[in-house]
Amino acid sequence: MTSIAERATPRAGRLAPSLATAFVALLASLPLLALASPIDHDETQYLAAAELFAAGLAPFRDFLYLQTPYQIYVLAPLLALEPHALLVARLASGLAGAGVIGLLFAALREARVPVREAMLAAGALWFCHAFLFGVTLVRNDALPALLLAAALFLAMSALRPGRPARRYKWLLVGLALGAATGTKLSYAVMAGALVAFPAVAWTLGAMRARRALATLLITGSGVVLALVPLLWIRAGAPAAFDYGNFAYHAEAPFLWYEANGRGHRLTWGMKLVDALLTLARGPALVALLLYAIARIRLLRARRLQPPALILTDLCVLAGLVATLAPTPIHRQYAIPLLPPLFLGLGLLWVRQRDLVPAGRWVRGALALSLLVGLVQPLYNLGGALADRPTPLVVAEEGRLLAELVRAEGLEGSVATLSPETVVGSGLALDPAFATGPFAYRTGDMIAASERDALGLLSPSTVTAYLEATAPAAIVTGYEASHTRDRVGLEAPIEAFARAHGYRRVDSPVGGAVFWLRPSR
Repeated sequence: MTSIAERATPRAGRLAPSLATAFVALLASLPLLALASPIDHDETQYLAAAELFAAGLAPFRDFLYLQTPYQIYVLAPLLALEPHALLVARLASGLAGAGVIGLLFAALREARVPVREAMLAAGALWFCHAFLFGVTLVRNDALPALLLAAALFLAMSALRPGRPARRYKWLLVGLALGAATGTKLSYAVMAGALVAFPAVAWTLGAMRARRALATLLITGSGVVLALVPLLWIRAGAPAAFDYGNFAYHAEAPFLWYEANGRGHRLTWGMKLVDALLTLARGPALVALLLYAIARIRLLRARRLQPPALILTDLCVLAGLVATLAPTPIHRQYAIPLLPPLFLGLGLLWVRQRDLVPAGRWVRGALALSLLVGLVQPLYNLGGALADRPTPLVVAEEGRLLAELVRAEGLEGSVATLSPETVVGSGLALDPAFATGPFAYRTGDMIAASERDALGLLSPSTVTAYLEATAPAAIVTGYEASHTRDRVGLEAPIEAFARAHGYRRVDSPVGGAVFWLRPSR
């Protein structure tokens, strides 16, 4: 802490010790918040996929997955750490979130932003609702955000004036963004922005033609190299890969929201409202307005455009595309926007401070947005004190279910739309339920031939499947409480359990309902 204070400006030196303590506290709090945050049904497919892969099954070939698959390979070793798999996975998400903020701080320092301003800009990310949501759950948000932050750090290091060109850094930038795209497809827009950056910088006179061409080719090569394994993965099950990554996302949200009477969420007007609400829950919206005003003023002043600011411009634009393109818009879609936004704002605040609005209204708006940003962590902490299912509760339910299954001498898999209850329990999850409720809930809304070719379950086909497989146990109870459900996703599963004499056991610690196959 002392070294940080000594490197800061005189004013920052007086504030740095307490500011540095607060900054470190923010980083340390993320793993703790991840452990305390209530389980969200968005986590189901990521946990299930990693659990099944750890058991030796391959994505797309042996079970359906609805994202690009790199997340599975990183998460699977953690889920092998029974019986604490769920807690370890949550802890890893929180640590990745801390890594994002730490790398953003390092990127700002590489761009010669003083310590105080770098801490303020990077620390503001913690208060953004979208970011905190993504890095306190086991989703495919924390890992690509960490890779994006690493890419921004490497780019700022490569662009730092006075240093010899290190082209390998641009290769690493491309590899990081290619890996991020292989984890979450929306980062392809960010990868394209970083690959296009040298050409834009050359057009604006901020980079020489030879250097721009070399940087473009090297960065693009890194992206391609990182994505090559996807071709090998797709070759094992091309139809399932294409459906999980493209066709599902193009049709399923529309089908599900219309079926639940929420078609208004699919309009452009509602998308804009959702985006504004997402950014307004924390300092992101204020930061975006300040950034836009400052950049417009800089362009009007006809000052030289530094390469670092050109890069952040492209990344902010790419982040806006990643946020607004999906339908409907959910809060986690804004995460790619946030690291480059606060990086760019930090650069502007130091290098072009006269162009950044700094009136009383700005300070008031920032202070208010930070207070709003505290709502999410307080809600997360409240989940540990209320009756909402936290990782500790769900992990305990998995342990109790395993004890019941062993006590009954049952053999076989577990069928459930809430796979998180099986993670780390030692029980085998039925691969047909790998996507939790997501592919299942729209299975009856697509062509039957496509559904059957992909082996998808649906409310109309799940009874026949359960009759054929006779799972050792069934878990219900959580899915109806997670989202609006006019279809009644768990109804046919519970009806099968009752009709076939499964013994019902209500969880003594959470909201799960266990159904145990009758002894033969």
